[in-house]
Amino acid sequence: MNSLRVKFSILFGATFLFIIGLWYQTNKIVVEKQIERAKNETMFFAQSILPNYVAGNMAAVKLAVKKSGYILLSKMPENYEIVETKKDDVLSLKIFRSGNRIGLSARYFEDRFIVARNIDSSFWEESRLQVFFLPIILILAVFYITSFTLLHPLKKLNQAIKEFAKGNGKIIQSRRKDEIGDIINAFNTMSEKVSKMLKSRELILRNIGHELKTPLAKMKLILALEKDKSEKFKQLERYVVDMQKISDNVLEFERINSGNIIIANEEFLSETLIFEALSSFFDEESRIDVDFGENFIIIGDLRLLSVAVKNLIENALKYSEDGRISIGCFQNKIIVKNKGKPLGQEIGYYLEPFFRDNSHSALSGHGLGLSIVKEILTLHHCHLEYDYFEECHIFSICFSI
Repeated sequence: MNSLRVKFSILFGATFLFIIGLWYQTNKIVVEKQIERAKNETMFFAQSILPNYVAGNMAAVKLAVKKSGYILLSKMPENYEIVETKKDDVLSLKIFRSGNRIGLSARYFEDRFIVARNIDSSFWEESRLQVFFLPIILILAVFYITSFTLLHPLKKLNQAIKEFAKGNGKIIQSRRKDEIGDIINAFNTMSEKVSKMLKSRELILRNIGHELKTPLAKMKLILALEKDKSEKFKQLERYVVDMQKISDNVLEFERINSGNIIIANEEFLSETLIFEALSSFFDEESRIDVDFGENFIIIGDLRLLSVAVKNLIENALKYSEDGRISIGCFQNKIIVKNKGKPLGQEIGYYLEPFFRDNSHSALSGHGLGLSIVKEILTLHHCHLEYDYFEECHIFSICFSI
């Protein structure tokens, strides 16, 4: 019912039925007028032959019947309908109709006289309705076909927009010069520009991620070989680690959104997933409370899901007001909780790539963590739930049972 094609079809169907109904009613009125005219003519004929009929001059009556186009009948026809009746003590006149015939039945004492003739109608009388309504129906049919012709490029545009939303931008071929053609041309221009922007961003992200790996690895090696580490040296180590995480996130984000990723179909326990995610947080073990609670089976890609859980943990540690977080398994959910102030925007705002709250501008990061979580869970047909309760941010990864 939301389709324009369906709405147009219903509208044209209703209009067509209205015209057919109007045609039927008008034709009915015309037929009634023909019958009324034939009835008046028959009554006039009855009055003209009545003196000879009463006088018994049947030769004159038969001559008048022949000249007026009537035929003598021996009995009343089948399925007749009385149109008008006039009678007195000795004479009774009945005008009847049977199909397309009009007739007169006269009874004088015991003598009965029945005649009938076809109802006269000219070609214009019979065909003027067709002549009047047929062009209207033809115009309606042309308008209906034209409307569908106009809607066809809109259907192509709708399909192209849906494909564009999936990241499959393509050009719509159209030679139209009207407003719909302008819309299609505008879409094609937008699609080309956005596709170029996305390819440029993808290329930049990929190159940045790959180019950073080598210098970061060298920096980490140099820092690891240093024996006497000052406070500034340790601070530099943390910065290098942060840069490594950013680089990994950039590469992971590009890999997930490339469309070429293959999801492994593994079976493992929820505690295995948590252990895998926590393997990157040796230095923060004292800040993390873990409650395995209700252990359950998960089917999916262990490496990708561990990246999602790791990003949630990293996000919780980064924004925790008391420096502590908790992780738990309950009712087919992995829950990550940290204390903090309420979010400034709806949660959907932070699930988009490169979107961060202005109040967190002083903290490291580029707003890719939660967007990567969302994309990984979408690939696994899972979803992320968020709640803020008792001054705590609660993120829950919900797995299908």
